[in-house]
Amino acid sequence: MELIKRHKGLFIVSVLALILIIILFIIFARMIFSSGNTVYGDRLTGIVKIDSSDTEELTNETKELDEVVDVSVRTQGKIIYITITYANSVSKEKAKEIASGTYKYYSEDVIAYYDFEYFLTQEKEESDEEESSVFTIAGTKHPDNDYISWTKN
Repeated sequence: MELIKRHKGLFIVSVLALILIIILFIIFARMIFSSGNTVYGDRLTGIVKIDSSDTEELTNETKELDEVVDVSVRTQGKIIYITITYANSVSKEKAKEIASGTYKYYSEDVIAYYDFEYFLTQEKEESDEEESSVFTIAGTKHPDNDYISWTKN
């Protein structure tokens, strides 16, 4: 007891540091060992399910267009990523026009719930011409908007 009375300040700081370490350990353990939760937490509770036939219809009908070389669609969380590769003869405006119609393949519930991300690229032509005609355009459509915001290229 004599030692504690002589070093009262050091004893208080030591006890507070020990309590802080125990609290930090408990918080850290809860974060690390809470593997039962998903990556997105509870943000996807009540998520609107996407009908796979809608995605297949979008992919098949868009690929049938002469201007389109390839289409891929993937969903991650609350975002639908649509990547479209165009033939080298397609203009930027035509590419945007084709892409703008793709989200309409989905139901109103899906359009009102998901973000749509677009990546439009043009196939490179193997010639000696400059690559200024080759484009890469990104666009996004938020559920609250009725339009797609495109990058300025």
